[in-house]
Amino acid sequence: MLRAASGSVVPLLLASASPRRRELLGLIGVRFVVVVSRFDESALLSEATDPVSYVQAAARGKAEDVAVRRAGVVLGVDTDVVGPEGRILGKPANADEAKKMLRSLSGRTHSVYSGIALLRSEAGRVVQREEVIVETRVTFAELPQSAIEAYVATGEPIDKAGAYAIQGGALPFVSKIEGDLASVIGLPLAALCTMLPRFGVALWNAASSLPNEGI
Repeated sequence: MLRAASGSVVPLLLASASPRRRELLGLIGVRFVVVVSRFDESALLSEATDPVSYVQAAARGKAEDVAVRRAGVVLGVDTDVVGPEGRILGKPANADEAKKMLRSLSGRTHSVYSGIALLRSEAGRVVQREEVIVETRVTFAELPQSAIEAYVATGEPIDKAGAYAIQGGALPFVSKIEGDLASVIGLPLAALCTMLPRFGVALWNAASSLPNEGI
């Protein structure tokens, strides 16, 4: 485990304000502190040529923004829903757009890509780096229009990429998952658990957890 000169444990720095990612990290007992990234993803919309490039660049950008400001092990993550036609489905602007997205996913298989960028930073310089992309395939059952209308009326889809939360009301829509369910929620735990020990970050260490405050 990483330790500072004084002997205190250097925590993982989570470059995200997502409550779902905090909850998922808690499941594997990782000590971490939230340091919200200031990285602006808008520029990537014109630069990234495909969804894989986009999530990789977004995860890297989030981690690097924190790494230049804070020493430690920094975790940047980006998760995007890609529709059956290969287009990134962001958060719907309104209820009508949410219904349109859900109709496009009904009875079909789509992909969810998560990019992980794990960096070790010392004095504003990255000295260790590892990146990975995880794809999970999600198949929706045929959705009756009444089910789509009722789900959208809950308000849950409006602030969710792809207009659904698999850990919420959309779970009954899913007929098949190929890959990591945690990745669809927002953090690929299986891949992350293999990466963190190579950076000296201990798993299942919740007994000595740190307060998680945005910085």
